[in-house]
Amino acid sequence: MTVLILQVWLDTYVKQGVRQAIADYVLSELTVARTAAYLAQAHTHILLAETNGHLVGYCQTSQGKRHVQVTAEHQAELDHLYIHPAFFGRGIARQLLTEAEAHLRELGVQQVWLTTWVGNDRARHFYPLAGYADIGATTFHMEGEDIANRIFCKSL
Repeated sequence: MTVLILQVWLDTYVKQGVRQAIADYVLSELTVARTAAYLAQAHTHILLAETNGHLVGYCQTSQGKRHVQVTAEHQAELDHLYIHPAFFGRGIARQLLTEAEAHLRELGVQQVWLTTWVGNDRARHFYPLAGYADIGATTFHMEGEDIANRIFCKSL
């Protein structure tokens, strides 16, 4: 799972080559130990998609994570929705998202939210088609840099 996360993350965010801040982040944050820690958390739910025995998609939600710009009492974050680039456009992301939302709805979650980098055009196009509204700006901090992100939210 960590290898898929690394591949998709690098494919999405490393558009101008690798620089030190990116290398430091990847090597410290996108690790097998970090993945194992996510799996161990009771409030985390992970879905996987496979094709012919190969991992091609990964979806992670965290029940109870709150964002100040989201109004519902019971909310959850869509932490990650990663699809191997060779499998874009096959409905895998939509299927994983639908299953994740159904799981959260069963838990009583009223709104699910996520953040995405402003340069991730694919995500910024996908989420509104899946019923998510762009509700504002936020910032991701990496190695002393502020990186512009957008917040998307959907009522369940």
